Amino acid sequence: MSITKIGRVTGPPAPNIHLGAVCASMVSVCLTAPEKSGTLAEQTGQILEIIDGHLREAGSSRAKLLMVQVWLAHMDEFPAFRDVWNGWIDPDHVPALSVVQAAASRRDSLVEIRAYGAP
Repeated sequence: MSITKIGRVTGPPAPNIHLGAVCASMVSVCLTAPEKSGTLAEQTGQILEIIDGHLREAGSSRAKLLMVQVWLAHMDEFPAFRDVWNGWIDPDHVPALSVVQAAASRRDSLVEIRAYGAP
């Protein structure tokens, strides 16, 4: 099975990682916003836009999302996330969603999102 890696990050100070992978049965990406000076809603919008691009490149779309995991720096900002999410997601093909509070390794990241989809 062939696996294509997406978006390499090389440290230091970051760990050496790829932001996602694509194979015949799955697309997976995990991202924080590239511009971290914005609000949680703005960071969420940036991430979802990048996810759209990776899905398109893999021949997929929002309609093929299987599951999305979200880590919020502050759970009291969940309504801001929810509003951006509900405006972005395909309402006819809603994936499973898990949202938890967790401190990111970079304190300026207000949200981190991992999406899994079918190609």
